[in-house]
Order: sequence, then structure tokens, then C-alpha cells
Amino acid sequence: MTAVTVRTVAKAYLIIVLFLAVLASPPMQMGIALALLAVQLGSVVKPPKANLELLLVFVSLIFTPFALLALAGDVSSVFLILPVLPLLDQSLKENAGTQLSVFSKSGKSATVVLKSLVSAVLLVLTASLILWNTTMILTSAVLIGYLVLVLTYTIHKVQQVPLEEAKSWSRVGVGEKTTDSTQIKAKSGMPLLVSLSCAGSWVHVKPASFVLPVQGEAEVDLRFTPPLAGPSKLQVQALTVDPRGLIQTGQILEPVDLHIIPRAKYAHWLANKYLEQTSPGAGSASSMPTPRSPKSARGGLEYYGSREFQSGDRWKDMDWKHTYLLGELIVKDFSGGQSQTAVILADLTAKDADEADRLAYDFVMSALTLATESLPTALAVYNHREVLATLPPMNPREALKKALELTEKIVLVEPAEKVLQSVDVGRLRRSIGQLERVNSGSAKRLVEVLRLELEANEKAALSHPSGQALAKVVKGVSAPAVLTVVSSRSSGCVELGVTLDRLRKRGYSVVAVGP
Repeated sequence: MTAVTVRTVAKAYLIIVLFLAVLASPPMQMGIALALLAVQLGSVVKPPKANLELLLVFVSLIFTPFALLALAGDVSSVFLILPVLPLLDQSLKENAGTQLSVFSKSGKSATVVLKSLVSAVLLVLTASLILWNTTMILTSAVLIGYLVLVLTYTIHKVQQVPLEEAKSWSRVGVGEKTTDSTQIKAKSGMPLLVSLSCAGSWVHVKPASFVLPVQGEAEVDLRFTPPLAGPSKLQVQALTVDPRGLIQTGQILEPVDLHIIPRAKYAHWLANKYLEQTSPGAGSASSMPTPRSPKSARGGLEYYGSREFQSGDRWKDMDWKHTYLLGELIVKDFSGGQSQTAVILADLTAKDADEADRLAYDFVMSALTLATESLPTALAVYNHREVLATLPPMNPREALKKALELTEKIVLVEPAEKVLQSVDVGRLRRSIGQLERVNSGSAKRLVEVLRLELEANEKAALSHPSGQALAKVVKGVSAPAVLTVVSSRSSGCVELGVTLDRLRKRGYSVVAVGP
């Protein structure tokens, strides 16, 4: 209430002085006074935005002494604007919130408002010295004195490191969404406007801006999903501005020490623990219950539950009752019998370390899931150039061991720029079937072109490492069998799609793991 009262009194004083100047001044000074009076009365009727209000107050302080020359003389007219300075001070405080810009560097620096004020005052001072106008020189001196006084006080109260964060420690897996909180305390001797931001897109802070009172504290929530190459310390960029918006201070906060666990490391730990708790001849361990993945088996013998429809599900497995009740496609899930065989097809090609970590996790966890289900498992493993391993159905425990070894062969390859849209083999076959029913010359010619494209893709699929690996493995695995495809998004290819489409027709169930 004190700040509002001072502002009201200062504005009322300025309006009264300008009104007296209109009554007592000659035409030239009266015109200046009348224009300034209209501006101030207009701001009372309809308050402008904070930045425009600041500009109007500053312009009024510059020109008001000229309007008061006839009323008080050269020197006294300048001293008559001193009671208006609180109005400038309050306008600066109201405009301070707009000075919270983007973090650029650590340390203190001048805000845009301070730079603009200093430039304007120096411009007025230079012009007054050139014209040798006593009124303008004294007005500039008053404004410079005000700025020097305010800046000295602000720099003294605002420390070089104005904020102090509470330290914490967090263990988190790669890609795991985590929420933490921290306390931020003000160390300065005046209130601060604080803006928080994060350099990495995987970190979000809330609230992003707030006001800290003198020696006050605020609780901030941090939400982060760390990548594999994330820093060991979670960094938050803090930008603080003094109450008048003149000095901004940048600071890097490190509230959380991160211990990032790679997905692959976690999967290896789970697999090794499983192997330790199972005997070499056993296929599963009752002492180590592992959450069963809904993708681990399809088309089995025993009803397990219901889940959302996924690409590759059979329509005869649809759960129509739950589909009607939930308003989305639901299918019945069946657990596999002991006689069912599973095949893991893994493409060990990734574009970067993060993708390689996720790929190793998916590969090992797929093998671990099949091991806990006691399903004989075959492996077909390849990369973008060659076949790495083709192993016939074996004890799933041994397949898990082999999967652990093969994760060491993941290669990093920069993905080629994609120019054309990938071929949809199913759509291509449907187009050929539809055109064959059309009795026209152009349709027949188009069918020939599409058949040529289909044959080219089928030949490319047979020579691709994925086709070569699967061709060797499926010789010993008759349908129906579950084919689990482990692949990263960047290494997907048309050839693999053609091969999988052919196997689906032969009765194999295909499950995709990963992005």
C-alpha cells in the first residue's frame, strides 16, 4: 500500500504542477504543459502497459522543467521535478517483470531498460551541452544522480551469486521419467525476480518464474528424463533481476547429482541375476518372478488376459465384449504352451549411443522374457552388412547367455538421408489385386510396373542380412511360432518388411519390440 500511495501522490503532484503551468505560462511553455497534462490525465483514465508508462514518465521528467520555466525559472523548475522521481521509481518496479529475458551468461549485466535509460540521459546531456541549456543540463544531472544512487544500492545488495540451491542425489535409469524437488534460497538483501530455464530439452522446471523476498525460499519441481550422454549434475539456468529491472544476474544451479544407469546395464544385471538363480538345466526360476510382457507370446494355448490391439494380431483373437465396453480394439492374450517355439530377430545397428543402449536393453529383455516363459528360443542376429548369428531352437537359458554376448556386437551407423517413402508391401499387393480386376490396357501396364517393383523388393529381401538370417533359422522352426523383432527405428528397412510379410502368410506371429 505504501508504494501505491507514493505513486498516487507523485502523479497527483505532477498533474497539479502542469495545470498551474498551463494557467501561468506563455503560449510556447503552455503548449508543452498542456501536452504533458493530457498525457498524464489519459494515463489515469486508461492506464497503459508498464513499458509505455515508463516511457511516458521519463519523457515527462525531461520536458516538465521547460513547461515550468515561466512559473519557477531555470533552476527552480528543475528542483520542482524532484517529487516526481518516486513516480519513475514505481514505474521501473512495475516494468521489472518484463526484463526476465533468456539466460545468456553467468554474472551481472545491465538490462535493456538500464541501457535505454543511460543512452537517453547521455543523449539529452550531450544535446544540452552543445546548446548550453542550463535547464537541460540540470535535468540530466538530476536523472544521472538518481540512476547512480539506485545502481549503487542495487549492486551493493545483489550479490554476485544471488541464489543458493539445496543439494540432493538421485539414481535414475536412462529414459526413466523422474520428478524431484529442490529449495532455492535468496542470498541478496532485496527481493528478486527469478526466471528458471534448462539447457536440455529433457529437463523441465516448474514454476519457471517467481518472486523471492529478502532471504526467502521457494520450492521448485524438476521433471527430467536423462539420456545416456546426460551430465552427472542436473543444471538449471537461473536469471535474477532486481526490483527495478536494472541489473540482471545469471547463475548456473546444480540442485541434483545424477547417477544415470544405462538400460543395457540394468538388463544385464537382471539377466545375470536370473542366471544365478536358475540351474543350468532349468528353463525358468520360480524364485524370481518376472513381470510378463504382453508381447511375449501370441496364439498360445492358455488364456492369459486382454490387452490393446497391436499390429499383427489375429482377428479371431478379438475380445469383442471389452472392445464394445472400452470403445477401442481389445484382443485376448494367450500364454504359449511348452511346445511352442520363439524366434528373436535382432538388428544390431544403431545410430548413436542412446539408441544402442535401448537396443541392447530390448534384446536382452526379450530373451529374458522368453526364458521365464520356458519357451525354446532361436536367434537370428544381423547388422546392416552381415549375418552375425543364426542359432536353432535351444534352451532359453542358453539363448539368454548368447544374447548377452551378442550385445557387444552392436554397431553405430549414421542413418542415410531418407528421400522416398518406404514401400508398403501389403498395400502394393492390394493395388495389384485391385488393378487385375480392371479390364483396360492402362491398368494392365500399371500392374506390370507394380509387379516389377514387388519382385525387385522380394529379391532385395532375400539378399538382405535380415532375409538371410531368417531363412536359415525358420528351416528348423515350423509355424505357428512367435517371431520377436528387435530393431531400432533408424535401422528399419523395406527388405525386413517384405520378409516379415511373407512369414505372416506362412502362419508366424510377429511381435515388434522397441520404438
